Amino acid sequence: MRFFIYADNLNPTQLKKRAPEHKFLFNAYLPDHTIGFPRFSSQWRCGLASALPSPGERVWGVVFELTDEDVKIMDQFDGEVPPEAYRHLEANVFTEEDKQELVTMHVAHTIGKFKAKDHYLDFVAKGVAHWKLPEECKEMWDLFRPR
Repeated sequence: MRFFIYADNLNPTQLKKRAPEHKFLFNAYLPDHTIGFPRFSSQWRCGLASALPSPGERVWGVVFELTDEDVKIMDQFDGEVPPEAYRHLEANVFTEEDKQELVTMHVAHTIGKFKAKDHYLDFVAKGVAHWKLPEECKEMWDLFRPR
């Protein structure tokens, strides 16, 4: 299954744990969305990211080929949130060459508005750097840092 991954699952340590058989395909962006923090994580002690509709904005991530077993493990979120907290959504993303691709992704069922903390954002930043996502992606995540 082609799966669009963004946020903390980009971190190579977490990705290997949650999708051990993943195969990198390409970097991509989800148009007309931004990052929000509509779920709370007891492990991170802060908000968890999800892509939320937002005209004119975009969320960068990476498309991987995942096995059914990878998806099953990833859907458990390490017990971090209830099983119904995130759902699969089919979406069109665009490659860096603006080629459109249909993928599956996780999106949260919103329960509130939470804030991210530096340690969570640092973890995401490692994934952004590892996959060499564009500078605009790094800048977007930096905007969420507590001031």
